[in-house]
Amino acid sequence: MSRKIGVGLVGTGNIAYLHTLGYHDCPEAEIVALCDLNQKRAESFREETGLPGTVEIYDEIGKLCSDNKVDLVEILTPHASHEVLAVAAAEAGKHVSVQKPPAMTLSSYDRMVKAARKAGVRFRVFENFRYHPPYARAFELVRDGTIGHVESVNIRMFETFKCAGDYRGSKLRFPLHTLMWKTKESQNYKAPTLFDDGYHKHSIVQGFLGDVPGNEEQVTAVRAWCGWQKIAKMVKIDSPAVVIYETAKRNRYGTWNVNMVENLPMHSNYFTCDESLEITGSDGIIIAPGCTGNLFVGCECGGPGKPGVYWFSREKGKHDPPFPGAGSWKADTSMPTDWSQSFIECTRHLAAVLARDEWFDEHDPRPIPADRGRQILKINIAVIQSLRTDGAKSSLAAIKDGPGIDENPEDSKDLNPASEEGDFIDEDDMDRGINKE
Repeated sequence: MSRKIGVGLVGTGNIAYLHTLGYHDCPEAEIVALCDLNQKRAESFREETGLPGTVEIYDEIGKLCSDNKVDLVEILTPHASHEVLAVAAAEAGKHVSVQKPPAMTLSSYDRMVKAARKAGVRFRVFENFRYHPPYARAFELVRDGTIGHVESVNIRMFETFKCAGDYRGSKLRFPLHTLMWKTKESQNYKAPTLFDDGYHKHSIVQGFLGDVPGNEEQVTAVRAWCGWQKIAKMVKIDSPAVVIYETAKRNRYGTWNVNMVENLPMHSNYFTCDESLEITGSDGIIIAPGCTGNLFVGCECGGPGKPGVYWFSREKGKHDPPFPGAGSWKADTSMPTDWSQSFIECTRHLAAVLARDEWFDEHDPRPIPADRGRQILKINIAVIQSLRTDGAKSSLAAIKDGPGIDENPEDSKDLNPASEEGDFIDEDDMDRGINKE
C-alpha cells in the first residue's frame, strides 16, 4: 500500500490498551479510529494512550466500517459479540482480527470466516501467547530439532487474588465488575479460566504438539477437572483445574494445571497470574518460566531461573556435559520477557504481512489463521463439555457446534438479549447484553 494500514479498534475496555502498543512507531500501520458505545470512555482512552486527536470515535460498527481510512478492524469485545461485528467488517471490505476466544460456537466462528472469504479479506484470531518471545524461541528450538520430536507439553499456571503491581495505574488491575461478564453462561460459559484464558493455553499445547513442522499431532480429545472456588467471597471461578490433552498417539499429550492461592506474594503488571512451560522431547527438554506476570523475575538462586528459555539436550553448548555422553543445560535469557511484548509482536506481524499484501507463512507456528483458530476453538468447547460431564473424555470429533450441555437451563433465557445502546458491547459492558440482530 502507498500509505499505512489504517486500523479501527472496536471496544476500548481494559485489554484494548495492550492492543495499542504495537502501533507505536509502527512503519506499516496506525490506529485511525475507535468504536465504543461509551464515547467518553473512548475519548479518555484516546488521551491515555497518546493517540492523536485526529483518531475518529464512533459509537456504531456501521459508522466505523464506512470510514475509508480503516483497512483493518480489531474486535476487542466479549466473545458472544464477535460474530456480528466481524461479519459487518468483512462485508464492508475490512480485514478482521478477533480477540480470543473468537466465538462461542463453531457455527458462529464459521460464519465469520465465510464472510471474510466471500469478501476476499483476511481473518485471524489475535492470540498473543504464541508471540511471547521465550515461547517464540522455544518454537525455533523445536523446529530445529534440538529436543527431537515433542512428546509432551505441560503448562503450570499460578493465580492469586491479591497481587502487587498495577495496570494502567490501577492496583485493582482489572476491576472486579469488568470481569463479571466472564462468569455468565451466554458470554463465557461461566468459565473465566478454562474458556476465556483457556484459549491461550489450548493454543500453546496444540502449537507445540501439532503446528511446528515435523510435529503434527493434533489434539483429538480432552478431559477437564475443576474444584471451583469463590474469590472475594463473591465470584465463583473455575479454579483449581486440570486439563489433559490427548492425541492419536498415547505418548504425545499435554496438561494444564492451574490453581489460585489468595496470598501468593507475586508481582504482575497485568493479570494476577503467571505461567511456566515445559516441553519434553524425544531427545531433550525445554523449560520457559514466566509469561503473564513477574513471578520468575529476579530468580538468580539457581532454579527455576529468571524468565527466558532453558533447554537440556546433546547439542553442544559453552560447557561440556557433567557426565560423559549425557546432555547439558543451555539458556537464552536475552529476549524481552514482559508479557506486553507478545502483544506488540502479534500486532506487528499482521501489519507487516498486510502491508506487503501477503499472508502468514503456513510453516510459522505463531499466527492463528482461520483453520488453526477453529481447531483451538474445538478444544475450548470440548473442555467445557468435559467439565460438565464430570471430567469425562470429550472427543473433538464429536464437537459439532457448542458444548451441547447447559449448566443451567435458566441461563438460556439470556442467550441473545438486545442492546439498546448500539451494535456491540464492550468488555466493560457485561450487563448490557449481546448484540442487536
